[in-house]
Amino acid sequence: MSDSVLHLSLHAPGATLPAEGRPIEAIAPTRATLAFDGSAVSLAVVLPDLTRAEQRWATDQVVRKVCALAPAERVIVHAGEGIDDDTALTLTLDRRIAVPDTRLEGRPALEARLDTIASSIGTYRRWVDEEPTARTSLAIAADVQAFGAGRDDVEVTVLEEAALEAEGLRLLLAVGGASRISPPRLVIARYLPQDPRPARMLVGKGITFDSGGINVKPYESFVSMMRNDMAGAALAFAIFQTMVEAGADEPLTLVLPTCENPIGEEAMRPGSVVQSHRGLKVRIDHTDAEGRLVLADGLSYATALHPPREVFTFATLTTAALIAYGPYETPVHFATAETERALREASAATGEDLSFFPARLWHREANRDRIADIKNTGQLPSHASRGAGSRNAGHFLRFFTDAPLTHLDIFASTWNWAGDAPGAGPGATGAPLRTLLRAWAGL
Repeated sequence: MSDSVLHLSLHAPGATLPAEGRPIEAIAPTRATLAFDGSAVSLAVVLPDLTRAEQRWATDQVVRKVCALAPAERVIVHAGEGIDDDTALTLTLDRRIAVPDTRLEGRPALEARLDTIASSIGTYRRWVDEEPTARTSLAIAADVQAFGAGRDDVEVTVLEEAALEAEGLRLLLAVGGASRISPPRLVIARYLPQDPRPARMLVGKGITFDSGGINVKPYESFVSMMRNDMAGAALAFAIFQTMVEAGADEPLTLVLPTCENPIGEEAMRPGSVVQSHRGLKVRIDHTDAEGRLVLADGLSYATALHPPREVFTFATLTTAALIAYGPYETPVHFATAETERALREASAATGEDLSFFPARLWHREANRDRIADIKNTGQLPSHASRGAGSRNAGHFLRFFTDAPLTHLDIFASTWNWAGDAPGAGPGATGAPLRTLLRAWAGL
């Protein structure tokens, strides 16, 4: 029996649809026709004259509707006249996420890029979607060590509990110290090509499961989905692995503070004051604000040991990122003008939306505390106290390094909260990996 094939033809805005096929409902101004020939389905889509992100979403809505009626085992994408390579690439990647046996016809120059990006997205999504009893801090450390083992240009260091205590990373120990299955680890991998420049540092939050700790998460706080709380580590590793394998010229440093945030008699207590690696005393106001704690120690230790030229932090840091910006957006905090320009251009090409926010004094000061130096629940005064959670949390990180810092809060974009992220089923989406690979590796 032959497999079912979807032929997806993409047409530029304003194009005339093929004569064959019947018009089907699509979200305006998208237009589409559908035709059947045995086990083959032909779907022609005229893209809306909108942003790349909107083109992705609108096209995916049509494809989902068709595949619900006629599931496809293979997809062949045909990019028509007027469809540029960036459009063809990103819309084909969406289909490959949903149906691995997807190819792009007539653009052989894009095949290697498609394969590389798809493989990187696969690594990222696989880590995030894996059961948290398997994707532990030990598994994260082992995977990074295995990657570095066969390469002369990568060196990997893993700090276990005794070393973390000796080096003063007590915030990381406070968060994960009660876990036996996913204990605290700090994983550092350095890619050292011949380029003498200081490295770009990629720091990823690796909370392998977030129960909320003693301030346990209620059901409404997505506790059943908290396997995704290590998505920052997954994103950072996927970028690092892909750029190293591509032979990037620039040096890179990967930093993954990782553990579980457990409940137990040895779990950190609300109200405790813990001295950080940098010497700042931090009051644990809420045990479910743990991500910024592990990032703080990781940032402080790694930037002091291996001074970078710039640092990027990736973290599912706050539900505020979802509440404030919706299910697809990634807020980007503190980017320099040069970094913002590069990421904006890459975002426009890949269709992964970013929003940019500068540093502000009042968000930094919202983290101050009357008992300790700072607390892990930054709040603005009075009626605004519940606002700007992503902004306040990002500013917390700035206390722990003097290096140029760009922070991406990926809580919303990395997970398919609404169920209709382009190409993605339940679980991880793969965002915003494409944008970062485009900006830094030209993919």
